[in-house]
Amino acid sequence: MAALDMTTGFTTEEVEEILAENKKTLKKLMMSFSESGSQITYKRLEDTKEIISACQHALRKLDPYKYGKTRRTCQSTASGY
Repeated sequence: MAALDMTTGFTTEEVEEILAENKKTLKKLMMSFSESGSQITYKRLEDTKEIISACQHALRKLDPYKYGKTRRTCQSTASGY
C-alpha cells in the first residue's frame, strides 16, 4: 500500500476526526485479534495502524505548534579525507 498523504485535501479537524475513528477501530480489532487471530483481522489491524500513523504525521505538518514539528533524521558522511 502506498504511503498515505493526509495533508492534501483534509483540514486539521477532519484528520482529528479520522484519527479518533481509527483509534476506536484499532481497539476493537485488537480485542478481536486476540480472540480469533485470523489473517483478515491482522491485515485490517495493519491497515488501521497505517492510517493512524498517516494522521499523526499530517497533524504535525498541518499544526506544528499544537502537535510538534515533524522529526527528520539525516546522516551524512565524508570519506576519503
